[in-house]
Amino acid sequence: MEKVIFAVVCLLIYFYMISCTFFAVEIAALKGRKRGWGWLGFLLGILGIVIVCFLPNAKGVEGETNPVRVVWKRMVAVVSPLAMWIILAGLVVVVGGAFLGTRVATWVENRDHEKELSKIETDADFLTPAKVQGKVAKVFSADGSNFAVTQSGDLYGWGEVGLEALDESGKVYEKVQKLCKAGDTYYLLAQDGTLYAMGDNTNGLIPGQKAQKVEKFVKIEGDVADIALSSAVGAILKKSGNLYVVGVNTYGQLGRAAEKVSDTKQALAKDVGKVVVTERSLYYMKKDGTVCGVGNNAYGQFGLGHKDKQGAPVKISDGCKDIAAGEDFFVVLKNDGTVWTAGNNCYGQLAREPGEGKLPEGATEEDKKKLPVPAEKLGQVLELEKITRIEAAGGTAFAFAESDLYGWGHNHLGQLGKKDGDQTAPVQIKKNVADLSASASCTVLLTTDGKLLGAGDRQNYQLGSRNGGNGFREIAEVKE
Repeated sequence: MEKVIFAVVCLLIYFYMISCTFFAVEIAALKGRKRGWGWLGFLLGILGIVIVCFLPNAKGVEGETNPVRVVWKRMVAVVSPLAMWIILAGLVVVVGGAFLGTRVATWVENRDHEKELSKIETDADFLTPAKVQGKVAKVFSADGSNFAVTQSGDLYGWGEVGLEALDESGKVYEKVQKLCKAGDTYYLLAQDGTLYAMGDNTNGLIPGQKAQKVEKFVKIEGDVADIALSSAVGAILKKSGNLYVVGVNTYGQLGRAAEKVSDTKQALAKDVGKVVVTERSLYYMKKDGTVCGVGNNAYGQFGLGHKDKQGAPVKISDGCKDIAAGEDFFVVLKNDGTVWTAGNNCYGQLAREPGEGKLPEGATEEDKKKLPVPAEKLGQVLELEKITRIEAAGGTAFAFAESDLYGWGHNHLGQLGKKDGDQTAPVQIKKNVADLSASASCTVLLTTDGKLLGAGDRQNYQLGSRNGGNGFREIAEVKE
């Protein structure tokens, strides 16, 4: 019987340690710091065992009853001193080997990665234009690549662009108004309102094209006012205000019934002024300021107070003048200049404290305004007022107060230009900013004096080079 109790106590201690580490790592997954939090969980587990060792017996009880000390004494009693030293030495070797093995594996992985990158660079897959010719008008960002369009419509790209340069400056296209890139799919809106598309068509993102790979830009249609693209959804906004969508309908984000994938564009709404898309959701703002959403709502990003999927457009808010969306969260700019958010807040991208507030008896209407708002409801970002424009991507959001730029949320690669980790409240990023575009991992700015600046991921030379460190650095020389 004693042996059974002994074995049970050993198992309980083992599972206790595993549980401490597991839950700490799960929490860390939200914070982006797995290793540090994992070790914290391990140390907390050790601390718990130490505390148990010093717990006294119940009043009036004699002898050794603490289970951890009983197990330890039994082990010492049955194992020779030489064996104990062997066990301790083995533990040191295992722990040291784990540390050394991790570092060797990292070194080998980095070396192989550098070799792979060198091979890619030789194949000229990365584009790093030396000089932009002309005054930059707009910037556009995508994971692994960034783009700038001059006032004359010349398109320049950095990183894993996937388009060949037309000349030594790095220009890749002409007479461009806007470019969207998601994975290997491209939407290009020309200055005359004609939409062109090329690339991967597995998800039916290129209307009218049956091939899974469209090798060159093909004309889709004319009279297009704006475009939006994710890896699952393509949105085409006509100058008439009619909104059409194509792509994958897994979450009902196309606003239609049973179809899974469709390369046939279908009308979704009328009188639309702006559209933004993510992989699982689509949002649009009508010309009268009414904002609607369709698709996945698993984090309550539609601000409806619930998390039910919406297979048809549902009204989110009204009285709005701008919208933006990141991964499973939504940002609204009201006509009064206030910013409102809803959805996933794991990186602080809502820039507010979500929660279920409880009112005491006799509470006033003024008291209600002070309560924290649940994440599945639109709540105001109290720190921001008199905002003129908003943007969002990945787990990061941005807001303009005229030319002053603020940002908050995910900052794991320094895409906010800060080195302090995630920002759960708006921080001023830069003054004198004319335009901004962001992906999940990097941010590109156009300053009022015409400079191109970037921060965040530089692995694919998408910010001009791999050098730069913290903060925003100049991407390329702009020669007007």
